[in-house]
Amino acid sequence: MARFSHWIKIGAALAGVLLVVGLLIPLLLTTVYKEKVILAVRNEFASHTEQRLADFGVNFSLLSHFPNLAIQLNDVSIHDNQGPQPMEIVGVDQANLVIRLSDIFRESRTVKKILLKGVRYHQRVDSTGQKTGLVWKAETRSDTSHTHSIAIPEIRIEDATVIVENDYKKNAFSMTIRNADLNGHLNHPTLQLQGTVEGAIDFIKNRNLMLFRAQAFTANVRYEYNPTTKTGTFSQSQLLVNGSPIHLTGSHRKLPENQGMDLNIGLNGLQPAHEFLAALLPDSLKRYAGDADMKGKVAFRFRMSGQSSTTVRPHNDISFQLQAQNYHWPKTPVVFQTVQVRGNWNNGARNARETTKLTLQQFRVQSGDDTLVVRGTLANLVSPVADATIQGKLSLQQLAQLMNWPGDSLYSGTAAINLAVRSPLLYSTVVKPAPNEPFWKGTLRVKDGCLHFPKPSGRCTALNADIHFIPENNMLRIREVVGKLDGRFFKINGEITNLLRYALGGNRTTYPVRTKLAAHWQELDFSKPLPPSARRSGPPKIPTSTDSLLAGLLFGTEYSAVIRIDRIRLPSREDLSDMSFVVHKKGERVRVPQLRCRTTLGGSIAGLGHFQLTPDGIQAPYAALSLSYERLDLQRLVGLLSGLNSMQATYKRPVSQQKKSALNDYQFDVEVKARKLDYQTLKGDDFGLKTVIKDETAQLERLTMNVFGGRLGSHGLMKLGRPEGFPVTLNVTLQKMDLHLLFRAAEEMRIDVLKSENIRGNVDCAMSLRTELNNDFLPDIKKITAYTKASIRQMELIEVQPIQQALRFLPKSKTSHIYFEDVEAQFLLHENRILMPDLNLSSNLSYLHLNGDYTLNKKAAFLVEISLTDLIFGNNKRRIRQIQEPDSTRTSRGLKNHLLLQRDLGKYRMKMFGRRDFEAQKQTLRSEWQEELSRHKIDTTFSR
Repeated sequence: MARFSHWIKIGAALAGVLLVVGLLIPLLLTTVYKEKVILAVRNEFASHTEQRLADFGVNFSLLSHFPNLAIQLNDVSIHDNQGPQPMEIVGVDQANLVIRLSDIFRESRTVKKILLKGVRYHQRVDSTGQKTGLVWKAETRSDTSHTHSIAIPEIRIEDATVIVENDYKKNAFSMTIRNADLNGHLNHPTLQLQGTVEGAIDFIKNRNLMLFRAQAFTANVRYEYNPTTKTGTFSQSQLLVNGSPIHLTGSHRKLPENQGMDLNIGLNGLQPAHEFLAALLPDSLKRYAGDADMKGKVAFRFRMSGQSSTTVRPHNDISFQLQAQNYHWPKTPVVFQTVQVRGNWNNGARNARETTKLTLQQFRVQSGDDTLVVRGTLANLVSPVADATIQGKLSLQQLAQLMNWPGDSLYSGTAAINLAVRSPLLYSTVVKPAPNEPFWKGTLRVKDGCLHFPKPSGRCTALNADIHFIPENNMLRIREVVGKLDGRFFKINGEITNLLRYALGGNRTTYPVRTKLAAHWQELDFSKPLPPSARRSGPPKIPTSTDSLLAGLLFGTEYSAVIRIDRIRLPSREDLSDMSFVVHKKGERVRVPQLRCRTTLGGSIAGLGHFQLTPDGIQAPYAALSLSYERLDLQRLVGLLSGLNSMQATYKRPVSQQKKSALNDYQFDVEVKARKLDYQTLKGDDFGLKTVIKDETAQLERLTMNVFGGRLGSHGLMKLGRPEGFPVTLNVTLQKMDLHLLFRAAEEMRIDVLKSENIRGNVDCAMSLRTELNNDFLPDIKKITAYTKASIRQMELIEVQPIQQALRFLPKSKTSHIYFEDVEAQFLLHENRILMPDLNLSSNLSYLHLNGDYTLNKKAAFLVEISLTDLIFGNNKRRIRQIQEPDSTRTSRGLKNHLLLQRDLGKYRMKMFGRRDFEAQKQTLRSEWQEELSRHKIDTTFSR
């Protein structure tokens, strides 16, 4: 026990001695050797470069790598002072050199380990090609004093970053090394390194692309560098990316006089298709990398060779081959069971974008029976030109899904394509399009197509198309497109020149698109309004190549077409038939110089029109139409005008977001003539109408016809496009209307007035009329407001029973036939109620002054001022003669009596009224008359 205690004391003493030694020796070394180490490092650095080495710290440690000694340099930083601001080129947070403790006192030392932490390297080339980076002096002598081999068993690097930027070439590279465990061997003059590296490629980018963002990798590296020949060589090196190896071989050699380096570096390997494409493709194309369900590999072989400097690009060549299954085309339900791609990318003789060429030996996709094969080249990335053949057979549904057509799930049938293409390409980054003439030759054939449009605009079936691409005149020839739209036949033939030049050429103004078409539709249906379209909830539509072709077809320079349509169904009861018209377009102006058609109710239409067609849609459409009928139903005509208006209201046009979506700048000038006219009970002839339809309003500039034995003239407006009805405002003049015919029409309309057999005479009147037509385009008597100023001439009342009953105390010979003096009258009709102020109805019976109101088919109340003495004792024959002689006048000399005549439940009652009460009631009625005119804003001046 005592012996054991003795050894414990000895061990404790030794430990104490070692601890003291471990603390004192570094302190001693720091005191004695720190400045020597700093000076040695600075002298060695100065012998190789003129760049500035910032101040750094030195520490010694015996305990961290006992029994070896660690020399630690802290905060090492190398700066370049050539630029406007100093830039750190190399930085090391901590550099450790581990040697034998005894070597500190010798000239030759054995390095056990090198440990670097927090390493930074930054190199930059500005836009003029001036490089800022680590510059090492060329060796002027060979060192023959060290010929023996030196081994460094352990070199470890932790947390290193490398950034290289070149503003002249517009590219950059960034890499992070998390850990590197290497060993080195200096076999004079060659330095050999080998070991493992773990890290990530932060990015590789050029002027347009950014690739390999945060791409993790591990590597086994074997590298040799010969300072005599300034050559570095990779051999048996391998990177592990996405779990698959990439082999690295080749060499680099420094060229004299700042010429850069001579490269011969190769990479080859196999990578998972989805992960590789996701890292390789830029953000704008990442959706084409497929998804996790895609199974396949990309094999590639890359070679970078030739001179590379700050301003010179090396030669790049990459061959690749992709074999994949279950490739999901982005933003569509299309899944290709097989994808095969084999090709080569080469930057050409000048190692520039202008000489770069992409060659596709094969691009083949297959989904079920659908196959598409593309072979060809893409040359010159500055002014790109494609030269390819395209062959395949696709279902229309697959084609619609690939091209992002609307309602892509609603197509069926097949499309076969066989094309040879040599054409410049246009996309957003092309600044200088190639001047090459587009060359397209081949066919596109659609068979047994069926398109179920996603809105009630039709269902196209039995669609067959034969379209030829002809090199001469860059022509697209539509030999025949036939099918049925909602079961109704259509056919299109024609030629389009320069369409591909417009879509694919550089200067579009140089290539006017000229279109000549002949089209025939069996029927078009505009009879049913479309429901409002649902608001888009998904992302906006991705523009496709077909958008440019459609723009060229619609907005090209010249366009002509001859179109025939057998029938056009309108919302009204009158449709259009046998329509033919010609369309000419030059620039943005579209003219329809000739249009002819018939209506299904016996009318004929001739017309012309024009509009502007811009990328914002149809602007300022105009049409002038002339309609003629043998016999016209006015209800049908109003329905036809409403139908013409509803065509623009139902079918919207494409416009920019800043503009309204409906055609609100259209105008239709319509002129109608008919020998005979019917409007319910109204019968007329020599009918004429001129109206302007715009902004959902028909402005009636003139409406004339012969009716009721006289002449009717009118102007006003009618509101269109309202499902609840059609408001109408008219100013009407009637000249020499036969009262007998006028009251016969009222009788047929079942309006409670005198029967036509009881009245004779004629009337001139002016009327301000407001009403609303129902959906049958007929007025509702309850919604009529009308002011009338009338001059009644030669009026006679014959066998009017109410008058005979009221005057039954007089002989029947007096009351059976009453003759009236000419009458100036005013009436106001509103909601079936007629107001009649100050109506002078002097007749052969007596002087008569009438004020009152009358509700159709209901109550009536009249203030009657009459001379009963005239009535009873007047000379009837003389009065008749005086009335019938225009130059004679007659005044009442009898006493005026005041009566109240009322009707209720079809019976009339009369009672005497005192003068004072009579005048008060009369004044009340006049006040009401003025209030009603003001309330309804009646214009009474037009009739004066």
